Amino acid sequence: MSLHDTAPARPRPGLGPEAEPVVIVIDDDEAMRDALVWLIESVGLATRAYPSADAFLAAEDLPCVGCVVTDMRMPGTSGLGLIERLAGAGSHLPIIVVTAFANVRDAVAALQLGAVDFLEKPFHDQDLLDRINAAIGKTRDAAHDCCAARIAAGQVARLTEREYEVMRIMARGARNKDIARELGISPKTVEIHRQRGLAKLVADNPVDVHRRLDAAARAQGCGCAFDPGEG
Repeated sequence: MSLHDTAPARPRPGLGPEAEPVVIVIDDDEAMRDALVWLIESVGLATRAYPSADAFLAAEDLPCVGCVVTDMRMPGTSGLGLIERLAGAGSHLPIIVVTAFANVRDAVAALQLGAVDFLEKPFHDQDLLDRINAAIGKTRDAAHDCCAARIAAGQVARLTEREYEVMRIMARGARNKDIARELGISPKTVEIHRQRGLAKLVADNPVDVHRRLDAAARAQGCGCAFDPGEG
């Protein structure tokens, strides 16, 4: 699954609340794209640029701290379509729309879909930089929870399918014999999976397990997902 299918994007490693902010720049006009990159990097911010929304979506490139600066009208997926796709994927990355074809209807639609700002080209450089800094501040506030959720998602992703089922039922406070009855396996087998699952989750009891599973579920909004393997 990819962002094309509205699934959460894979996070880039090493990102967290103290990570370097990254501004994603999306514009099909190469000169405008280069100008935006130059402006943003001139104040010390990192950028990653894409010639279309579709190229960005295919890259599954959601920084933990940062924002998206996107054109409105582009070949393929439009700026409005991009906002809708990211919202559908559970992303909370702030989006700033810049366009030479501004109208009230598009501005209202972009903001209703979740864009944090809408700027008409040409714009004052400082206006855009101020909006980018405000957007980055919002992602920093959310990044602490996001980082913890990503760690939990990584732990849960290490579970086999059977270990996950045992942990899921254990999180409800069920005893080994109850888990065995529900899954149709022996209590001894449950105990083996329980010990392995607790070790992988770095958990000591059902409360810890519940917290890990809950955090991993929240990680989908940060661009994380897990897929229990065979076992």
